[in-house]
Amino acid sequence: MSSSFTNVDLDNPSPPRWPERVTSIVMSLAVLGYLILPGIWQWSTAATEAAKTKNVVAQVTPIIPPTSDTGLANQLRTAPTSLQASPIILTYHDVGYRHNQYSVTPEVFAGQMQLLADAGWTTITAAQLSDWLTGHPLPPHAVMITFDDGVRGVWRYADPILARNHQHASAYIITGFVGTNAPYYMTWQEITALQSSGRWDIEAHTHLGHVQIPTGPAGKQGPFLTNLQYLASESRVETVDEYRKRITQDLIECKKQIIARRLPEPTFFAYPFSAQAGTPALTEILTTTVKSLFHGAMLDDAGTARTTTASELVDGNLERMDITSDVSVADWAAKLFNASPLDPPTAAPFTRTTDWTTNDGAPATLPIHDQALALDPGPGHYTIRKFAPAQTSIWHSYSVTATLGGFRRAGDGTTSGLVVLSDDAQQIELTLSDGSFQTRQGLDANERILAAGTLPLASAYPVEITVRPDSVAIRISGRLIRSIPLRPNGTYSPAGGIAIAGKRENIDSPIPQISNIAVH
Repeated sequence: MSSSFTNVDLDNPSPPRWPERVTSIVMSLAVLGYLILPGIWQWSTAATEAAKTKNVVAQVTPIIPPTSDTGLANQLRTAPTSLQASPIILTYHDVGYRHNQYSVTPEVFAGQMQLLADAGWTTITAAQLSDWLTGHPLPPHAVMITFDDGVRGVWRYADPILARNHQHASAYIITGFVGTNAPYYMTWQEITALQSSGRWDIEAHTHLGHVQIPTGPAGKQGPFLTNLQYLASESRVETVDEYRKRITQDLIECKKQIIARRLPEPTFFAYPFSAQAGTPALTEILTTTVKSLFHGAMLDDAGTARTTTASELVDGNLERMDITSDVSVADWAAKLFNASPLDPPTAAPFTRTTDWTTNDGAPATLPIHDQALALDPGPGHYTIRKFAPAQTSIWHSYSVTATLGGFRRAGDGTTSGLVVLSDDAQQIELTLSDGSFQTRQGLDANERILAAGTLPLASAYPVEITVRPDSVAIRISGRLIRSIPLRPNGTYSPAGGIAIAGKRENIDSPIPQISNIAVH
């Protein structure tokens, strides 16, 4: 029987012929390729995907209970609302676990947003705010959520929380800092993803202007936008024209950087450090420049409830309330409630004894009994009390009635007063004493007397002041005393709430009395 095997000398094998060697190598490579190439392909694909996403970190949604504090939710649900409303705007900086004042934890932010959702509040967009500036009303219980600087916690933690509640926010970006100081600032990929989600408006916060600059040779520094820069190489301070060029270029570059990423042109601007005022000359240049580039500019206030006034609108500014790590959820809810706009017919000033403030905004609970108040400024002093200024700041159509008195005799040195359009540049104050009246318009050094006259002697007088967008009418004891025309504040009507005032000339002067105040 023949064998198909070839006899080979195992001790002295002969080398295989060349075609056989090639075939062996090819087959070996084929096997090797079959075993290795899929792994190489998978690695290559993973590397490509990693390259695509290396500038986008994973998002994290904190686990919190499905419902928020029902008591606080009910409080916000019943907050007042009005068509004569100034926007409520909240400022955040970072959401995360950094232990500093400007970082709130994801759990805290999630709880706050859940409260808004449970209370039925609307988080408004930049387009809605722009519409409000042109005369369109805000939705009831509206709030704007804003984030300054463009830090990564906005993408990593805040966005998933907003997504869960179908809420909206605005991110104010320092474009020159994007992707720097890793992992602190967001990347352009993350910012673009925010805008693409439909949950975010991307707005301006300077290009490289969120810094302190030298303002003198001794190392003194100040905010970029509000100071003349010291040029050490030339041993001088820049000129006003150089200042104008420097800030204008920075703001324009900020817009360009955003537009270059095919993002919508920003319509709002946030002042770094909330620094808007320098010297009067620089403030005018800065305000004019910002107004030429944006629909409005954002300021910040870390104190109690604040909303935008008509005077601020003239300068193109909008007030925000800072939310920091030391603000408890109860205080957070109180800020929203206390900034919620009152409707004039339901205001009831003398039933809201804790809603009054001093002239500088400090709380001032009034001792009101049976719709009457003794407003004692003390001998030789004048005092004023403002009614819920944050909730009435954009009142432009209303009527207020009151009884002003406390008078004993002519010349007793006692004066009782009623103010409308409080804190507006065209504020009106009516003051009465026994047998005389006076009306004044304006604030501080710009205040001027409009009219003065005599009245029949009486211990008290009923008064009515009617405010309309174009005029104010004053009546005493039912008789029209004065009709005062109002000038538009640019494109806005004068606006503001009410205040009461009192003065005593000396120790023998009676205490001013104010009663039966009502708003219609």
